[in-house]
Amino acid sequence: MNDNEIDYDDSTHTYTVCGRVVPHVTAILSRMTNYSDIPKAKLEIARQKGVAVHRMVELDVAGDLDEDGLPEWLRPVLEQWRKFCTDTGAVVFASERRVYHPSYQYAGTLDLEVEMRGKRAIVDIKRSLLAGRVIGMQLAAYELASRPPGKQPARRFALRLHENGPYRLEPFADSRDYNDFVTCLAYHKLKQMVIP
Repeated sequence: MNDNEIDYDDSTHTYTVCGRVVPHVTAILSRMTNYSDIPKAKLEIARQKGVAVHRMVELDVAGDLDEDGLPEWLRPVLEQWRKFCTDTGAVVFASERRVYHPSYQYAGTLDLEVEMRGKRAIVDIKRSLLAGRVIGMQLAAYELASRPPGKQPARRFALRLHENGPYRLEPFADSRDYNDFVTCLAYHKLKQMVIP
């Protein structure tokens, strides 16, 4: 499905396909993480910084980044992003792409589709790898929804970009991530039916 056919409302974080609201990857996996020990104010700052990092990368990929306008804390993040591209030879062919899986009927926005060392890869940008194995399920969901028909699965990576320290490229290769995501999706849909 063309990503232009997937409507997204940022204010409500709602994906609509052919006029019908469909569940999205973040909501489907939300029950798999627990950040209750982290103060809400700290979580909100982390969320806002995560949004800024994603937007910076998106603009840099598009060639529209105003580097002079970047806040100081983002400058080392940009440096690490570009170092990752140089080190791996990554060529980005899609950034912030909306995807939809017609059989499983879920949607989401994958961060990056790249070619690294001649192979297709799905890369999710993170400021933290705290979510652990859930990241693998998230990447599996995006990979499954974006995989061209008849093609082999793409490699899956999380790219940690943080203002303090070097980038970290973490591979996720556990094939169970796919089934685990589909299980979470089934639970999410069942819960929606039972609790209006």
